[in-house]
Amino acid sequence: MGKILLVNFAECPENLHFEQAFIRALRRRGGAGLDILHDFDFPYSFIGKLPVPGGRRIKYSGMQTLAGELSKAYSRLVILDFPKRKRCALPFIKLVRELKAGKKFFIANHLIPMSGQNFTTDAARRFKLFSSFNGASILEADDAGLWRGLGFDELNLFKRNYAVDCDYYRPQQTQPGKYIFSAGSAGRDFPALAAAARKSGLPVKIFSDAKITLPEKFKGICEVFLLAKNLHNLKAALVGAKLVALPIEDGHTNESAGNSIIFIAMACGRPVITRRTPYMERYIKEGVNGVLYDRLSSSGLEAGIKKIAALTPAGLKRLGLAARRTVLQKASLDNFCSSFIKKLI
Repeated sequence: MGKILLVNFAECPENLHFEQAFIRALRRRGGAGLDILHDFDFPYSFIGKLPVPGGRRIKYSGMQTLAGELSKAYSRLVILDFPKRKRCALPFIKLVRELKAGKKFFIANHLIPMSGQNFTTDAARRFKLFSSFNGASILEADDAGLWRGLGFDELNLFKRNYAVDCDYYRPQQTQPGKYIFSAGSAGRDFPALAAAARKSGLPVKIFSDAKITLPEKFKGICEVFLLAKNLHNLKAALVGAKLVALPIEDGHTNESAGNSIIFIAMACGRPVITRRTPYMERYIKEGVNGVLYDRLSSSGLEAGIKKIAALTPAGLKRLGLAARRTVLQKASLDNFCSSFIKKLI
């Protein structure tokens, strides 16, 4: 297979998790070296970094960093998402256009930015930057038309499901706590969850970057933490919860809303409650590996909470094991990376 260059300029924990899964997949397959070009300022030490097989991590620190890489010939170039920082626009474009590689691929770990949302993506649209690429693996909920506008051919767009790092997110040998965990920013009705929690007698921990206004009567039962500043505490808060509940508003148009939190909670073996949609029904079977509500209301959430709280320890364990099994089968980042390497690389 030769040497692969993975370009990871979009700093976020999900993309570092992707790196880890990509490395594990390459190790299992064997026979390939890997260099990773980064633009990460935050160390994410709570995730860790696996040794790179047959290569190294290169921290981007200016155009001089690029000179050595552009002089090399790689077997494969893999781009992971669009860079978030404008400082990476020029090196990103130069890599895409000038790097010598036998094949070139793009992997989307997030939805494509709309026009005006991302400087580099807008430049890529203007110049049809990816017309020479062999393919792109994009999220199933994404707009293929927006990707064709970057120069990709319809036949070279491959839809993928959202997936999580099941190696990092796994059950812990601890007793579940006595609180409800919830998270997210868009389309959430946290007061409805607070009302349900108050009636059920369980407090709530909320991780969110949205501006949340709760009535005074809920202040004692809800703790709110900024998600962006507590990423290092996210796994512990999930694993330590009695259950995970997402109060997704009925009018929220995205059927998959909340899937990242739901999937990592399921990977950790925690019971989940979320909105019933055709998307979620692909992953959650009522009472077997989670609970679904049809319409958002405090009474509906309360019923789901009580349904999980009434389970025996054995029943709770069965549900948690079934939840993790589902994510391992249908939403594992390791499985996606192995499949990607086998089929496309």
